[in-house]
This record gives sequence, structure tokens and C-alpha cells, in this order.
Amino acid sequence: MNRTRRITLLATLLASSMALAPAAAALGTTAGTAAAPADGQCALQKSGGQSASSARYTLTGSGFNGAGKVTITSDTGQSMTVGVSKSGNFRAKNLPYGQYSATPGQGAAVKCTSPAKPAGETDKTKTPEEQYAAGRKAGFDATKASCETPPKAPGLAAVDPNFEKGYNDGSAEALKTFCGTKPQEPNTSAAKVTSVTATATPATGTVPCTPVTVINFSATITSTSAGQVIYRWTRDDGAAGQSEVVTFDAPGTKTVTNDWTRSGAAGTKLTGWEQVEILKPNVLMKSNQATFDLTCS
Repeated sequence: MNRTRRITLLATLLASSMALAPAAAALGTTAGTAAAPADGQCALQKSGGQSASSARYTLTGSGFNGAGKVTITSDTGQSMTVGVSKSGNFRAKNLPYGQYSATPGQGAAVKCTSPAKPAGETDKTKTPEEQYAAGRKAGFDATKASCETPPKAPGLAAVDPNFEKGYNDGSAEALKTFCGTKPQEPNTSAAKVTSVTATATPATGTVPCTPVTVINFSATITSTSAGQVIYRWTRDDGAAGQSEVVTFDAPGTKTVTNDWTRSGAAGTKLTGWEQVEILKPNVLMKSNQATFDLTCS
């Protein structure tokens, strides 16, 4: 082979390799890597419950072919993983109202659609102080207009307790200022907590985990005087809930609740705990750890 033919052959080989590179890139394939779903969509729909606080929702998704599983994330930062069927569908039940997104293992997050916020549902991202201020304004305005004390705002029993306390205080202020009456001053002093005990339900046994299972927690807080208690829920994975307020009109016991949504394949062990932490008046007083040890069926 002479020198001219060798140069021509090398040039042909280089041109062929350069043409193959863009083609491979266009295919976007790498050994062992699956393409992410491109047409996934999801929607939240009400599935049960009458009031805003008891309403539960189901999140359904389709078009997530090949994903295997998706991570569902709420606007409050909580997340869970659910399986995807061979046809690209998934379903997560017993969820609270919120804005959700679904993220496949190898793909971008898909924003799910949600129905309008139900009447009586308050913004859970507000601090206790913001909830109280919003409730106080609502109670003040409602009472000032009629000089009558509305027993509760519409749907008040289903909303934030801090909003309820503010609503009652605002109503009392309007009565005193504009209506010539002086209602009994509310008790805003700190209560005296003597005990707090938490339990988990279910705590042991076998439970269905497809698509999810919900562990319910309750805690009893006992105070020897009237006043307010500020508390929050914490759990073993380091997560901590918002601070909340419970008001004692007299010495006694109040019950507070929380829940934790988990999921897993058959045979998966689900373990963990939650407890109540008192922030005021008994700083860093904690309940027992309400543990659960479950097996997915």
C-alpha cells in the first residue's frame, strides 16, 4: 500500500467515527441506563371524610412506564415512595390535602394537580403566632359587624387550634370595645403539665402496605391548672413537626394526635417511634417513645 492510499483510508475511518458519535448521542443510550418517563402525570382526588380535618385524598399517576417506583413529595416536605405498575400507574391513598409532586427514579419531578382547597382548611405552613393573628382578625371583624358573639367561625372545629384561640380573643375584644360589654378575660397564662403519655396504633402485627399504611399516634397531656401548653411531635428519623398550642380551661387532660404514612413491599419491616415534646411551660419535657414494629403483608 502506497503512502497516498494509507492517508485516504485513515481519513475515511476518522470521518466514519465522527459520524457515529452524534448518532450515539442522539440515541441517548448507555449500557445499564433506562430512559426516564417523559409523559407522567398525576392528580389528587378526595376519597373520604366530611370535614376539612378528616378529609382524605388519593393521589393517582399514569404514564410512568419503566419507572419501577416514584417518590411522592408534599408541599410540607414530607415524602414517601410507592411502586409503579407495569402499565405505568401508581396510587397513594389516605393522604391529607396538599400540593404534591411525583419523581421517578431517573427523571424530573412531575407536578400533580390538586382540587381547590376545601372550605375551612387553614394554611398548615403558618406559625402558631400567624394562625392566632389571622383568627383574631376574623373574630374581631365578625363580632364588630353585629355586636353578637359568633360561637365559632365557619368550620372552626376543623381548623388550627391557634386560629380558634385568636378568633375567640378577637371576638371578645370587639364586644368590649364596640358593644358596651366586658366578657370574661381569657386565660393566657401557662398551664402546669404533670404528665404526657404517647401511644401508637397499630403498634405490632402484620399490616397491608400497598400502596401505604398509616400509623396513628395519640398523646394525653395532663395539667394541674388552666392555661396554654405549646408542644410538638418528633420522631426517630429526626423529623420534627410544627409547634402547636392546646388550651386548658381548667385542670384536666387533653388528647393530641398525629400520623405517619409508610409503605413497603410484602415482608418489609416497618419500625420507628414518635413522641411529644413540651416546649412551654415545661421546657424539654418529653413523653415516652410510642414505638411500632410492623410487617407488611
